[in-house]
Amino acid sequence: MSSAKLRKFVDGRMGLLDRISEECRGCGNIVWFHAASYGEFEEARPVVERLRKADPDVRILVTFFSPTGYEAFRTYPAADWVFYLPLDTRRNARRFMEAVRPSKLVISISDFWFNFIYEAFRKNVDVYVISAFFPERSFYFKWYGFPYRRMFRKCFRHIFVKDNRTLELLRAEGIDSVSRVGDPRMDRVIEIASEEWHDAIVEEWCRGSKVFVGGSILPGEDEELIAALANSHPGDKFLIVPHEVDNRSVQHLRSLLEVPSSLYSECGGTPVRTNVLIVDTVGILSRLYRYGWGAYIGSGFTKYSPHSVIEPAVYGMPVVFGPIYDHNTHCGALIAEGGGFSVSGVTDFLAWYDGMKSDESRLASASRASLEYCMSARGAAEEILREIFPHSTFQ
Repeated sequence: MSSAKLRKFVDGRMGLLDRISEECRGCGNIVWFHAASYGEFEEARPVVERLRKADPDVRILVTFFSPTGYEAFRTYPAADWVFYLPLDTRRNARRFMEAVRPSKLVISISDFWFNFIYEAFRKNVDVYVISAFFPERSFYFKWYGFPYRRMFRKCFRHIFVKDNRTLELLRAEGIDSVSRVGDPRMDRVIEIASEEWHDAIVEEWCRGSKVFVGGSILPGEDEELIAALANSHPGDKFLIVPHEVDNRSVQHLRSLLEVPSSLYSECGGTPVRTNVLIVDTVGILSRLYRYGWGAYIGSGFTKYSPHSVIEPAVYGMPVVFGPIYDHNTHCGALIAEGGGFSVSGVTDFLAWYDGMKSDESRLASASRASLEYCMSARGAAEEILREIFPHSTFQ
């Protein structure tokens, strides 16, 4: 965690429980959602927004462990309150539960804090986990993960998992209140793709043609791959969106390019004449994919696995990423369906690009496979809500 994030992490918790008590005490019908950070909450977001739409009277509280999530959603309109999660101590957990008194707690993916979860259990709060995904080698299934497995069995009303392997692993441990419903974020990306949205700068630059998109590009292998691709295909257009958009990171990316590039932030009112456009702003990547015929997704050369591959796939395009993707269930599924591809380095990547672009039937087949995969996986958010709120109707 950077020093700036650490400062926000600390400052955001100063007097936090007093603020929570002041704002929430005496309120009823509260459903509490917790996520570690931005990406984890994106998976819970479709559930939150469908709950808000179906039951305007419910009070929704959202907590984050990380400043990244809190800063992005602190003014989130679908929630009544957005707070940092207080540090996980028995005293903090008791004070929090006394003030909030939620009827349900919904945890997105993981981020399990023992004191808060056991205090919720003691207060007869129904605790759920959504979008759970546990690799077989996860520490939860090692001998030293026993406290977590005991908590899963004892405290969780139901665990909604993304894949069959996680379902099998949990049931093998005697955890029966579990079901596979997939990824509720799929509902979110389908909604985004169906929205009417335009970007004047990008559309003027594209001039009606589809381009290749590099999304969430990290320093290191991602930059080397996307720069090598642009350098070896100076006549093709590349829309590159770095994961970090500070000036130093953007300038380093530009230094790797042997072809001219333009910055999105400098193109207002000015036609873009270069074949490489670097988007040095945040918040629009998921919508920018609509301008692409194919996409490379960054972070597949790190222990964290690629960023969201379904965001481009939902627009019906082949998606390519690095070799480390075990923690992203969609990568393996897209590969199996024919819409996803993994590359191990520059040579592999360039061969993939040339082969895909030069073969119209292969491109069409991969594009169709990506779209069909996404459309077949919709509906998880509604299924989750029907289980959590069995006496309500969710459309």
